[in-house]
Parts: sequence; C-alpha cells; structure tokens
Amino acid sequence: MEKNDITTKVLIGLVSGMLIAIIVLIFVLVSTKKENEQISSENITVSNERDNIKEKFSDLLDDYNMLETSNDSLNAEINNRKEEIIKLIEEVNNTKNWAAGMKKTYEEEIKSLKKIMRHYVFQIDSLNILNQQLIAENEMVKTENDRYKSENDELVDRNTELLTTIEDASVVNASHISVTFLNGRDKETNRSSKIEKLKIGFTLSANKLASSGQRNVYLRIKRPDGYIISSGGTFTAGDSQLSYTDTRVITYENQSLDVSIYHKVNRDKDPLTAGKYGVSIYMDGCKIGESSFIIEK
Repeated sequence: MEKNDITTKVLIGLVSGMLIAIIVLIFVLVSTKKENEQISSENITVSNERDNIKEKFSDLLDDYNMLETSNDSLNAEINNRKEEIIKLIEEVNNTKNWAAGMKKTYEEEIKSLKKIMRHYVFQIDSLNILNQQLIAENEMVKTENDRYKSENDELVDRNTELLTTIEDASVVNASHISVTFLNGRDKETNRSSKIEKLKIGFTLSANKLASSGQRNVYLRIKRPDGYIISSGGTFTAGDSQLSYTDTRVITYENQSLDVSIYHKVNRDKDPLTAGKYGVSIYMDGCKIGESSFIIEK
C-alpha cells in the first residue's frame, strides 16, 4: 500500500513538473512571439521612416532641378545644394542601424534645404523681374536710338541735298561754245585740208556762289569714231580719270569771262577726217558745257 502511494506521489510530481515546464515553455514562446512581433513592427516603422525620408529628399531634389536661371553664380550654388541632397539620399540608403533620432535630424536637413530653396526662388524671381525691366528699358533705348538714327539719317539726307544744291548752284557754266577753223597763219578757213588749229571759244558764266581764283579748264574733243583726241594727260571728274585734248589755266573772279582754248592739229597722230565732232568743257571736276561741230570733205 505504501509502495503504491509513493508511486502515485512520484507520478504526481512528474506530471506537475511537466505541467510547470509546459507552462514555462508556453510563456517563453508567447514572450518570444511578442518580442518578434515588436521587432518586426519596429523594423517596419524604421523602413517606413527611411522610405519617407528618401521620398522627401527625392521630391526636394526634383524641386531644385526645376530652378532655372541665367545667373552663373546662382546656378553654381543651386548645383552644390543638389549634390548635397544626392549625398544625403545615398547616406540614408547606406544606413544600416536606424537610430531613433535620425528621422528628426534628416527632417531638420530637409527643412533647412527647403528654406534655402525658397530664398533661391525669391532671387530667381527678382532676377527675372530685373531682366524684364532691362529688356523693356533696352527696347525703349533701341526705339529711341532708332528714332534718333532715323532723324539723323533724315538730317544727313537733307544736308546732302543741301550740299548738292549748293554744289549745283556753285557750278560755273560754259555757254556760247563756238569752234573756229584756223590755217597756218591763224586765219579762218573752211577747207579741211588747210585746218591747222581749232579755236574753241566759250563764255564762263558769272556766279557769286563759286569760289574765285585760278582754275584749270579742260577741253575734250571726240572724233567721229568716238575716240578722244588726247594730249596724253588726265584729270579727275567725279570718281573717274578722264583724258583731255587741251587745257588752260584761267583766273575766275565770279564775273562773266570769255575764254578760248586752241588745239593744234596733229595730222600724223589725229588727222581731221570728215564727220561730226563732239566738244566737252570741264572745270572743278564737272562738265560745264558741251557742243559739236562738223568737218566736211
């Protein structure tokens, strides 16, 4: 009987011990599960915080990329800030142990960078307004310059017209041009074979606007074939160099003046053939008169 009681007690003890062990095991398992769930929850929270910080940095980088300005100095500052943001994103990605205060630290960085960006936006807007003002002022100045240029061109045209009018008014004209045929004894002749000289006479008009003093008067005689009887010399008329037949120096005193120029015929070089000849008289670089004469057979 006593032996059975002992056995019963032993069994009861074993069962009690097993029950206690099971209870302890259950408690440990439950505690471990709760700890794992807590760790998992913390990991999810950390991951969410990291992703949220990365997203904020990425959005901030996009905002910086939208900043546009033609100011080189400001562009350099903006690029430095963008590089700073890229490094912060890499830092967040490479952080293995996410401490509790890191979120706050990064949020302060984001806050600071946003504040700086708002300052850049203000600067860019100010520069744009200034540029618009400068463009408007430049347009105004250009319009004024165009107006002044137009007025100046008009004034130049008027001055040119006035100078042309004055130059035209100051020209001394040659009128009453006559050609006389002379023989070897300086007597008039009508026989072409006897002509030794040509006397070209003309009258220089009186002109108070013309300058007075010594002048060179040039005579050009054009043969029937169109060639000029040339002495070998040239003079300037406008932008051209013209050959002349004969020349004479006269003194002009703004009064009417009768002038004669003689041309000695060179029968070997320029024989006088039958036909119509042209006579042109030049002075002061201008043609001041012209006429013609005919030599008959």
